[in-house]
Amino acid sequence: MSFRRSALLLTLVSLLTFSGRPAWADDLADEADLHFRIATERYSARDYRGALEHFLVSNRLVPNRNVIFNIARTYEALQEYPDAFRYYVQALDLEPNAARRPAIEEALARIRPNVAVINVTTDPPGATVYINRRDLGGRGNTPRLLGFQPGKHKIIVDLEGYEPAEVENVEAKIGEQTNVAIKLKRIVGTVRVVGETAGTTVRVNDASGPPACTAPCDLTLPPGRHRLYLSQEGYQPSEQDVNVGAASTVTARYRLNPLTGSLVVNADERDALVEVDGKPMGFTPAVLNVQSGQRRVRVSLRGFRPVEQVANVVASQQTRIDISLRQLEEVEAASRSTEAVEDAPGSVTIIPGQELRAMGYPTIAEALRGVRGVFTTYDGVYTFAGVRGINLPGDFGNRMLTLLNGHSMNDSWVNLSYFDYLARTDMEDVERIEIVRGPGSVLYGTGAFSGVVNVVTKGRPTATSVGFGVGTADNSLIRGRASFQLPLGRDSGVWTSVAAGRSLGRDYYFGDYVGDPSSSQLPPENDPDAQNLYKFDGYSRNNDRFTVGTLQGRLWYKSFSAQWYLNSRDKTIPNGVAKTQLGVDDTFYRDTRGFLELSLSPRFGDKLATLTRASINMYSFRDRLWIYAKSINPTWYSLYDQEKYDDIWLLAEQRVEFSPIPQLKITAGAEAQVHFTAAQKGEETTCFSIGTCGTLVYLPLPDNPDELKEHDKLDEHPNHILAAYALVDITPSERLRISAGSRFDYYSTLKDKTPVPSPRIALIVKPYEQGNLKVTGGRAFRAPSIQELYYGYAAMLTENEYIPLYKNSPDLKPENVWSGEIEFTHRLSSTVSALGAGYVNYLDNLIFQQGSQTEQDPTHYANTDVPILVVGGEAELRREWRQGWMASASYSYAKARYLEKGNADNLRQVPNSPEHMASFRGAVPLFGKALGLASRVTVEAPRYDRNINNTPSAPAQTKTEPVVIWDIVLSGQVDVGGLRYNVGVYNVGDWRWTAPTAAQYTIAKFPQNGRTFLASLNMSL
Repeated sequence: MSFRRSALLLTLVSLLTFSGRPAWADDLADEADLHFRIATERYSARDYRGALEHFLVSNRLVPNRNVIFNIARTYEALQEYPDAFRYYVQALDLEPNAARRPAIEEALARIRPNVAVINVTTDPPGATVYINRRDLGGRGNTPRLLGFQPGKHKIIVDLEGYEPAEVENVEAKIGEQTNVAIKLKRIVGTVRVVGETAGTTVRVNDASGPPACTAPCDLTLPPGRHRLYLSQEGYQPSEQDVNVGAASTVTARYRLNPLTGSLVVNADERDALVEVDGKPMGFTPAVLNVQSGQRRVRVSLRGFRPVEQVANVVASQQTRIDISLRQLEEVEAASRSTEAVEDAPGSVTIIPGQELRAMGYPTIAEALRGVRGVFTTYDGVYTFAGVRGINLPGDFGNRMLTLLNGHSMNDSWVNLSYFDYLARTDMEDVERIEIVRGPGSVLYGTGAFSGVVNVVTKGRPTATSVGFGVGTADNSLIRGRASFQLPLGRDSGVWTSVAAGRSLGRDYYFGDYVGDPSSSQLPPENDPDAQNLYKFDGYSRNNDRFTVGTLQGRLWYKSFSAQWYLNSRDKTIPNGVAKTQLGVDDTFYRDTRGFLELSLSPRFGDKLATLTRASINMYSFRDRLWIYAKSINPTWYSLYDQEKYDDIWLLAEQRVEFSPIPQLKITAGAEAQVHFTAAQKGEETTCFSIGTCGTLVYLPLPDNPDELKEHDKLDEHPNHILAAYALVDITPSERLRISAGSRFDYYSTLKDKTPVPSPRIALIVKPYEQGNLKVTGGRAFRAPSIQELYYGYAAMLTENEYIPLYKNSPDLKPENVWSGEIEFTHRLSSTVSALGAGYVNYLDNLIFQQGSQTEQDPTHYANTDVPILVVGGEAELRREWRQGWMASASYSYAKARYLEKGNADNLRQVPNSPEHMASFRGAVPLFGKALGLASRVTVEAPRYDRNINNTPSAPAQTKTEPVVIWDIVLSGQVDVGGLRYNVGVYNVGDWRWTAPTAAQYTIAKFPQNGRTFLASLNMSL
């Protein structure tokens, strides 16, 4: 550029610099103006060095962007391009006028080829830039373009609150730009914020600023004084100052005062536990002072589904919530794991503890009477239960399975089920009874043929107590009990009880009926001793008496548990069992059943659970049967038979439940039983001449009759059972569940060693919120019992000949049942539901006693070739227990018939199968807990009597009477002393009725109880 042009530009800049400038204060402005004018004159005279000196002084006295431009222009004239570049960059940064910026940009572009440019940026920006040394002064703040002479330089940056940073050997090249980016490390301290309430929001220095963290937390802040603002919903806000030191930690502790309001919680059941945000706060009805804000309220009561609800509590105001509890009916027997009844793969009814206490049921059988589809039969020896039309006389109830807390109670001789005092002396330890209709062999194997009844005793003790009780039932039974419970810790405890009872029996009038009227039933007339034993006038007096005792208990320690049980009943038999004579009270049965079970059931998170259990079991049976049987030879007759059976067996089971995902659960297990003895023996006391008697032992008849002699050898049949089962439960959605599985059982007693399969499948659909549909199908079996397989021979002597009266049946096959069922439940409200069900059962290979105890027709067991088909339906309307109120009405229809195989005229009606049944049950509180009224009405259609054989010549079947039984019980409890009582009348109308008995009984229909009274008093201290 020519000197003239430069001078002209400088003059123009001078005019712009000082024209119209504000009046600068004091002498600085004048001095700066003087130096500026001198600099301009020197520049015009081409004394660039002198001009630069005065320009720099002027800018130092009064900084001015235009002066900075002149300094850059002067450096350019001196060809000191790096300095010119630096001042042009400053001028461009300070120039607000867009029209003047192009001139500066043009100057930068002009000298850029003569300058080595370094672009310095920092994160964060604003750092002061030093070149090579700090004492040379700063070169501006980042981001900054700097011009240099070519070569290597050190870049130094400083920013308050951050550690200084240096970059060595930055090489600058003429005409090129070198970029230097520096990440600055902040100089900070740590504030650790801790307090009593988690979830507190922390803000720093600004109460309305963004949250910095949620306490408890650590904050990194620059050194110095800061103010923390703390806030949380439901609490008063708080402030706190902290002094933060560099590279150090300071703790800020806070405490927030809660804002509270009143929360009123009501439920339709009293004494339900109220939890607020997981903390127990009281029992319903409750008025609670709780923190304001959204509170999670949970209301729970044993036997009901817990309910959770969110309540918005406003400070200093009252908030009210009303909760309706829905009864939680849980069952274990349906799938061997605790689940809601509506989710169980089967038709289930629960008899809850409230009903057991309100009705004062003396036995399990009494509790079962009136349950939908269930009926009971007392034959003078045992009480049996039938389900959906099947309870055939003489089967000892062996098509039903009874459980005690999941442990099989059926005996090992005839597979007898336990429902009356044979099961327990009283019901005080029972918490609930679970009834599962339909086959259950997929889980339990043999015996779970038509249904399963699981008796669940009370759970882990929560308080130390000692209990005593007395009671009477069935008019002549007197019983007493004592118990104690002791919690040993949060997850451990023990309880046990002992009870005993004695019944004086009752009188029965059988009229002239003595079975076979033949004189062969009477003792020899010339034996007065034998004649005196038998004086029958139509009455059986003081018979049916018994004594019973029960010992039971449980112990828990975390996932380990033990339970023990022993029950023994000694009973006289009034019904002429096994053709015994009527009116003689010396015929008796003694049954003793016991076990000790140990189990371990740990859980491993939500995915895996195991059960390992082992038990030792025992069963002992004794009887004496008074029989007067006269032979053809008048010098020979029998007086009585005695039978006994003893067995001890071990049971072990291992089960695994695996849920890899919430929608899938796999259950697999194996079970083994080892029966060590299974020893049975029968003896018959026989007189070969008057006054000369001996004993013959029932044994398999030898090939050589001479080998049969008197001895005490037992007929032993040790055996074992092995089983494996697997179930899969799939829940693809909340409205659908699929359960399928099978079990395979191997019995060493069966001639066919092929494992017996028991498949089952269930589909559970919830089409809408209040609806629940179950569709189930499966197969079950019952293996022949030891008695049925090996009852043996009775060898009797007539003119030196042995006559077989009983024979073995080793070729028996298992009984089979195929079943299908559909059940739908609609919930009308939280307490009222309506149910309808339909089912079909096909029974085949049923085992019955055959023969007439003669040489030509020995008594034995055989599989029949006539199957039975049962088709039925059920309906129930039920109002669940609420504050002492309950109501239920049910109706059951079951049509059981033999299917034709051959001549239809040979088929008779299925005995002991009521076609119609109905029940009504209800309870009302009269004076709170102190007095309540419970009542039950059961109605049954007549039943056909026993089916002796299927021949046209057989006597025509007759029917029993229809049954209408009304029971009324008053009950209550007093808090003082834990006193509870029952007073009631069963069969108020004294309805007289009979039930069919087995073919081997003298009495074809046995009288059932008329009007009976009960009373009980129990105390817990």
